[in-house]
Amino acid sequence: MSNANPSDLRSAVLRRYARAAEEGEGCCASSCCSGPDLGYEEEALASVPQTADLGLGCGNPTAFASLRNGETVLDLGSGGGIDCFLASGQVGPEGRVIGVDMTPQMVDRARKAAREGGFANVEFRLGEIEALPVPDESVDVVISNCVLNLTHDKVRVLQEVHRVLKKRGRLAISDLVSDRSVPAALRGDLDAVAACLPTFRDDYLDAYRRAGFADVRIVEERPYPSEYLLSDDGVRAVLSARPELRAEIEAFASSLAGAHFEARKTT
Repeated sequence: MSNANPSDLRSAVLRRYARAAEEGEGCCASSCCSGPDLGYEEEALASVPQTADLGLGCGNPTAFASLRNGETVLDLGSGGGIDCFLASGQVGPEGRVIGVDMTPQMVDRARKAAREGGFANVEFRLGEIEALPVPDESVDVVISNCVLNLTHDKVRVLQEVHRVLKKRGRLAISDLVSDRSVPAALRGDLDAVAACLPTFRDDYLDAYRRAGFADVRIVEERPYPSEYLLSDDGVRAVLSARPELRAEIEAFASSLAGAHFEARKTT
């Protein structure tokens, strides 16, 4: 859990991802949610607009979501739209993909890519994932890629997911977790938090259960290289100002894991 004020955190996230949308790939390569292998096959990447891939995720939820023809998919924090465009081909022309993002620059970027790429079954909506601009029980599958850790209230977001999912709907989420608590110095640093700090694994799973998902599990988990966290500008500032924390932060960073979560709405 971040120590940051929710309003300050929201502003920090907006600034960071507005810059990512405007400057394109590589602007936020120091994010902990950036790496050389995010689970995307080269063939898949070749099928989406080049401007959609900003390198800001920590996995590929479309690879394990088992999307089917005709389904309606909702992407939380859709960014440049990479996962929406990948889902588009999997649900086919009879399906529908909706991306929701709170950053106007991201939504504009993704909409332009959809128009230019002819993705008729994809749309992008400006909104916050804590109050999704989506009707009740209208979505078959919810996906998300390294976004829930950017919100102050995961339970609220997941309650919204539960609301919009159809009965027996499912979600497939890629995110960062840790087997130890985030050091206090990082929880209070807005730059580090906006770069996507992980959540203690048990707390992350508990948020799903508190939101009403009884059937939730980690379907895959892999170690996440610590240098991505340690190279973030905000973390460097913490390390230089508080050198005695270096060992604690390095130990914490080595405990990072990229995890794929799956859950189903049971009622």
